[in-house]
Amino acid sequence: MNLTMPEMIIASVVLLFVATLSSVVFKRFKIPYTIGLVLVGIIFYNVCGAIPAFQQFRHLRLNYDLIMFALLPSLIFSAAINIDSKLLFKNLNPTFLLAGPGLVVSTLVTSAIMYYLTPLDLAGSLLFGALISATDPVAVISLFEIVGAPKRLRMLVDGESLFNDATAIVVFTLMQKVVLAGTAFSVFTLGYAVYDFVFIFFGGLLVGIICGYIMAQILLFIKNDPMVATALSAIVAYTAFIFAEKVLEVSGVMACLGAGMVISHYSSSRFTAKTKNYLHNFWDFVSFIANSYIFILLGFTEKFYLFSAQVTDFSIMKCIVWGIIAIQLSRAIIVFGFCSLIGLRDKTKKIDWKSQVVMFWGGLRGAVPLALVFSLPKDMPNHLLIIQITLGVVIFTLIVQGGTISKLLSVLKLDRASLFKRFSKNHALLLTYQHGMGKLKEIATSWDFSADIVHELEGKYHKKIAKQNHKLNEIVESKGEEKHALRRSIWTQALRVERSSLRELFESGFIHEGLFRSLDFCMDQELETIINSNDLPPKDAYGSFQKNPIRRVIEKLKKMCFREKYEAHLLNEEYLSYCSLAIGIIAARAKLSELKKDDFFKDYPQGIKDCDDFYRGNMEKLLKRVKIFRAHNVELLATISSTTLQEMVYSNELTILDELLENMDISEDIYKELSVLFHQEITKNGKRIYKKIMEKEESSTNDPTMK
Repeated sequence: MNLTMPEMIIASVVLLFVATLSSVVFKRFKIPYTIGLVLVGIIFYNVCGAIPAFQQFRHLRLNYDLIMFALLPSLIFSAAINIDSKLLFKNLNPTFLLAGPGLVVSTLVTSAIMYYLTPLDLAGSLLFGALISATDPVAVISLFEIVGAPKRLRMLVDGESLFNDATAIVVFTLMQKVVLAGTAFSVFTLGYAVYDFVFIFFGGLLVGIICGYIMAQILLFIKNDPMVATALSAIVAYTAFIFAEKVLEVSGVMACLGAGMVISHYSSSRFTAKTKNYLHNFWDFVSFIANSYIFILLGFTEKFYLFSAQVTDFSIMKCIVWGIIAIQLSRAIIVFGFCSLIGLRDKTKKIDWKSQVVMFWGGLRGAVPLALVFSLPKDMPNHLLIIQITLGVVIFTLIVQGGTISKLLSVLKLDRASLFKRFSKNHALLLTYQHGMGKLKEIATSWDFSADIVHELEGKYHKKIAKQNHKLNEIVESKGEEKHALRRSIWTQALRVERSSLRELFESGFIHEGLFRSLDFCMDQELETIINSNDLPPKDAYGSFQKNPIRRVIEKLKKMCFREKYEAHLLNEEYLSYCSLAIGIIAARAKLSELKKDDFFKDYPQGIKDCDDFYRGNMEKLLKRVKIFRAHNVELLATISSTTLQEMVYSNELTILDELLENMDISEDIYKELSVLFHQEITKNGKRIYKKIMEKEESSTNDPTMK
């Protein structure tokens, strides 16, 4: 029975209402709502049978098209734009190892167990092994955020799942082509399958990167318009997915993932804070809706296919148990086996045994296995049995594994924030209370409040401040790590101020986007090093952005194609990088001077001195580089300085123009006309450095002494 359009709308609203209400309850009791929604779905299926007006809702089921083309793109894109791309790149080796070779091993191990221990034939076993290997840790990730699990552990689980989904779909598709076509296995068949895999997987990624890049270029013309940027992101997410899947027949998941990561990459420089916040909130909302429908309808589907089914000659339950054993054994092999290879060369990248245990038990199954199992042809042998085993395995991982992962984190003590994070949190509270105390005194002197009321509030704040001081003392004195906690706090505060000054320079037009991204990445790496370890940045920390191997390759290619023009670009970038870093160092040292007066840090002068010495040393090196640059580029330096100053003025004028339009002081026609005029002036201004380089080249060519 098919539902009419009005019935579909009513059903969607009712299901969303039930899911939303349930999520409020689950959040109160700290239960991952995706796990609870499965049970709610099973219960609500029975409720619909008892209410005549809702009986037609019992015909709702999950199916391939609903999951793959309506819900999955939003989940993949949401995860891609929210993922920490820098941390992901740091952990690419374990991510690809588990999502690539790991998934293939998991598929083969699971298939072998199911072939020998259940009624499934070889074709059914191979397809089941491929589809069930895709992990979906959405419930685990939400729990990680609640309990504050280590950031790297969250990245390993989430990153593996993103690439794992794409790999599983590609492997399943290839397996389906070979198995259902009855093709005999040979070296040629294997080679063709490998070629197909590479084409589908990386072809999808390329499509996504192109779609994301096109959107990033369009964003240059949008400026500060959150709604348009968000609408474009939705268009890109679904366009990349559908174009890849239906037109080019490559991986839609990889296309969506690639597009999302490109948008995430450019968001730091092309989105305002308002737009970025708007975008993330929108995709969190879309992800919530998609997960709500998937898991509540999973309850409906489980009830129909599994709990309503009659047990056949060979027990369905026995097959499900073997399915559970198969996925646990294969998961154990790839996690404990492959993760032990990580860190053999570099001990800092090693994955500890506690994280491996959580990764093993956190390998939940969800949307992708369900989509794939419903894509199997109905005339395939054991079609219903494969669906029932898949649903049984999925619900076991969600309820049993997902329901106990919190206890596992507690037992392994992974739910406790690090000493540094606890110190940072409590120090932030102390600063907040001290600021509140100062504000209280300021307001009390400006307004006519009763002296008793003011005195009472002051007493409360004194107690809060004393309590926070006591907590901080307890934290830094625990385990003899006082110096480590204080030192890391000093360095992170200085680096964040330095990074903030860099963004201000970018927004003011002093430096261009490419240079900003390079320097910002360099500082982010330093910050991550200090936050996640006790190591300090290298003495020449600012040279690293110029030594990046990828950057070197790009520079060589550009230099070959546009030698004179790119030389001008490099000289301009070199000088502006020195200036930007010097301004950042001045801001950081000013912050260190403030910390010397802080009641908590003044007892640790050595930590502040070490950090200040680091910045002073780097400032001396920068000044030497500037001196050498000036000696070799006297005339060019004047042009660069003039051009940069003019660029900053133009940037300020464009900002004022935006404000005039926002305040409706000018019409949109006038705004567009003036905006075009200013951008033409900016382009003309930028060519001045290139012209100066050309003049320098001509003079050196014509000068006999230079030959």
